Amino acid sequence: MRAVLLINFLISSLLVDGFSPALTTRRSSSLSMGLKVGDSFPKDALKKFGASGKKSVIFFFGSDDSPSCKKQNSAFDEQAAEFKKAGATIIGVRNEAGAKNTPDVAQTLVIDESDAVRNEIGIAKDLFGLLGGRETYVVGKDGTVEFVFNDQFKPEDHVSKALAYVESTAASGGSGGFDLGSFFK
Repeated sequence: MRAVLLINFLISSLLVDGFSPALTTRRSSSLSMGLKVGDSFPKDALKKFGASGKKSVIFFFGSDDSPSCKKQNSAFDEQAAEFKKAGATIIGVRNEAGAKNTPDVAQTLVIDESDAVRNEIGIAKDLFGLLGGRETYVVGKDGTVEFVFNDQFKPEDHVSKALAYVESTAASGGSGGFDLGSFFK
């Protein structure tokens, strides 16, 4: 019982102490994102993922068979046609331990061997190192990170927020850094 109370307290503290899904490009809590808007996504990783020269939504998740990861994969699968219409490919990335029963989905799923890319770009583990970080990046054709979203506990939001960004840049014909906080003003 004490362990459950402690975990609830710690999670509540994270949610109160500077953690805000609305502020996705910067935050002050101990959870941190790897790349930021304007950074270059590693060229070798883009090549390995088949994303070189393409506008891509690259999402890092934990495992094919965990409930929240299944939700995220299903949500990306359900919106695949919308992403394609907006000119973006979808790539899901997990490590070899997370590749269990690979789902039949529209998006490309790749394995990040030994978490090499995850470590290179600095995706921190969440919840005291127990969970691999869940992060989504929209990367432009030139390899520049245009959008970042990080929220371990809202897997479907990765889809809706990335799609909103991709559609907004497709409609305007442009690209560039996007602060998700502007959605909530």
